[in-house]
Amino acid sequence: MESQGLSKLYFIRIRSSPLFLLLKRILAIVLTLLICLSGCTGPTHPAEPSLTELKGQSLGTTWTVKVLNSTDIDLEELRTDIIRKLEECDKIFSHWRPDAELYQFNSALTTTPISIHPQLVDLLKHSKWIHQQSGGAFDPTLAPIVNLWGFGPVGQTRSTIPTQKQIDETLSLTGMQHIELLPKGLVRKNFPSLQLDFSGSAKGEIIDQVCILLQGWNFNNFLVEIGGEVRAYGKGRKGKGWTVGLENGGTGKDSLIPVNLRNYAVATSGTYQLNKPNPDANRSASHLLDPRIGKPVEHDLIAVNAFAPTARDADAWATALMILGPVKGLKKAAELDMVARFCSIQNGRIKISLSTAYQRLYSPINP
Repeated sequence: MESQGLSKLYFIRIRSSPLFLLLKRILAIVLTLLICLSGCTGPTHPAEPSLTELKGQSLGTTWTVKVLNSTDIDLEELRTDIIRKLEECDKIFSHWRPDAELYQFNSALTTTPISIHPQLVDLLKHSKWIHQQSGGAFDPTLAPIVNLWGFGPVGQTRSTIPTQKQIDETLSLTGMQHIELLPKGLVRKNFPSLQLDFSGSAKGEIIDQVCILLQGWNFNNFLVEIGGEVRAYGKGRKGKGWTVGLENGGTGKDSLIPVNLRNYAVATSGTYQLNKPNPDANRSASHLLDPRIGKPVEHDLIAVNAFAPTARDADAWATALMILGPVKGLKKAAELDMVARFCSIQNGRIKISLSTAYQRLYSPINP
């Protein structure tokens, strides 16, 4: 007991001695310096993301993929995956190539239920919804009318405008009510010659599929563009989103305006580029056909920029709003709180009309 008491007393004396306190302070300083040095020598900032850009041609147009990433990328493997995905989608949605699912569906002259690709089923469901929401301004069963006017895969530029009788007869072969979605991926036509043309939304759907592919690569900051339609994901290089140019319907420096996209898509539909000669008048006939009347649109609207979380929605709504025209289109955009921009020609000058949602999102930057 006495030995333990002396040891305890000796230990207390050492801890309270000036030498022990000095050593304790020195040790604390050394430890602090080591921590600081280890912090200074270690990486304090992540590697600066580098921009990778791939381009190519597919689907009868051009495509661009931009990726911001901090790690090395196997560019050839990525390019191969993108091209493979584009080819897969073209073999589903094309109404031009004979080996495509859609082409074969259109060629099946039967009312017997047909099994179609799951992605076609999904796009058809989406089209029915847009058709209902737009009051019939969006209608992928318009293929016979498109062919009648010479804009489709089986048509040629006409020497005359179709007669009203021809238009009425052809319109009777269209209508979303004539195609039924059945269980287990089956679809039934109410009459054998009914055809589908997804030109108004397939491009957007394909962009979305490429985005899913890029997410599978664990990318979280990228942009996909096909034929002028764009979907951007992530913050972009400067943290404010990806800057894209909107077609304005003008020429030269006035043909594009910049906006920032972040986790959003934008598509443009317009009458100012793809017009065909109208043989019965000294003017052009728009390639955009109103499925409700079977004729080209003739209002003053020359371009619509439609924004949505997915490229499929943006693509379909750009078409629908363009068909609806400047007044009804703007009203529909307001009704759905949709980000949309309308360019019209009035008295030879471009007039810009913005939806309320567009003004809320972009006007502080791009009036």
